[in-house]
Amino acid sequence: MVWKFIKNFVFYIGLLVIVALALYYLWTPRYYFPQTDVFFGKKIYNPYQNLDVNQWQRTGIYTFPAWYRDAMERLSGNDRYYEVDEYYYDTVMYAANQAFYKNGSTYSQGLFHDDHLVIGCDKVEWTDYPFIRDIHNKQHRINRIRSHGCLLYLKPSVFFDDYQPEHPKLLRNYNGIMVDENIKQSLHLWDQTLSVGIYTTLVANTLPKSSRFLPEKHNRVMYINRNAGSMKEALKTGNYFVATKYDHESDNVKPELESALRSVRLDGDTVYISLAEKALAINIFGQNGDILKVAKNTRLASYEIKRQDTYIRAEVLFDDGTHYYLNPLHRYAGKTHNQVPPAEVNFLKTWLLRGGGIFGLLIFIWLMLYIKRRLKIEIIEPKS
Repeated sequence: MVWKFIKNFVFYIGLLVIVALALYYLWTPRYYFPQTDVFFGKKIYNPYQNLDVNQWQRTGIYTFPAWYRDAMERLSGNDRYYEVDEYYYDTVMYAANQAFYKNGSTYSQGLFHDDHLVIGCDKVEWTDYPFIRDIHNKQHRINRIRSHGCLLYLKPSVFFDDYQPEHPKLLRNYNGIMVDENIKQSLHLWDQTLSVGIYTTLVANTLPKSSRFLPEKHNRVMYINRNAGSMKEALKTGNYFVATKYDHESDNVKPELESALRSVRLDGDTVYISLAEKALAINIFGQNGDILKVAKNTRLASYEIKRQDTYIRAEVLFDDGTHYYLNPLHRYAGKTHNQVPPAEVNFLKTWLLRGGGIFGLLIFIWLMLYIKRRLKIEIIEPKS
């Protein structure tokens, strides 16, 4: 009797879990992703137009969960294995997974994958799809998070594990790309989204002192210009930039931390980039990540944004290995610079999927109950 109860309990609980998961997936809206146009227009958006050289704030984003750091320290036997040297930063933002950690505005989103970095939230959004996830599941999660007024950045280190390569160019309503592990992968994804007319910016997490991801000894720093108002507003407008600062072998030699960027100024269609010290190279990139100009051994670089240039972005390299990644300038028409058509719910496909899925689910339930009943009959009355 007890064994029969246990078998029935396991069967019905398992069936209930399967039905609940199926309904959860079936109820996800299906989206229509309108085609985007490359950036065009006579106006040029410059995220650094309100730049104040006295308002730079060095910010680090720490995304490793506390339990992961402790576990790695125990496994390695090195209590400094995942140390973050806060000397490099004026402010450190800690991002736990699905929870606020130390501050109440930043966290990593994803039950089993840290898919997103979320900044500026007052609550955690738990909507997730732990197994199969298509572009519609991804868009639904993004919309749910952004409905709380947060900034959201995709993390490509896990992004390509779950999605097709064309998905970043189709998804909408996110703010940018996060450098988590491989910066070249992030830059490639960044140029992809910019080239189809989706304005995104670049953010980066800190690198631990002994990083398992990159062999180089660098510390990632985000220089946020607070002249735009709050930190969140500066991130939203792109009034900041990412830097990788070279970490010297000797502890007695500290890298130069002050920002060398003095201005990014537009005069007509010509952009002027001014530095406080001479750079080894200032590289200008355009559509599809193609390099447009290289200025070597200079403090000042200029580039005339041509009619066919949809956007440009600059990278500054110094002789000690320090690297600046500036947010892009782009052409636009109309009143606002970021006019991307949103992903719209396709009601026909959504309700066809829901209706067809529920019908199929009912057949599945009937089939499972029928098989259970037949097995019971076979056990009680075996055929001769």
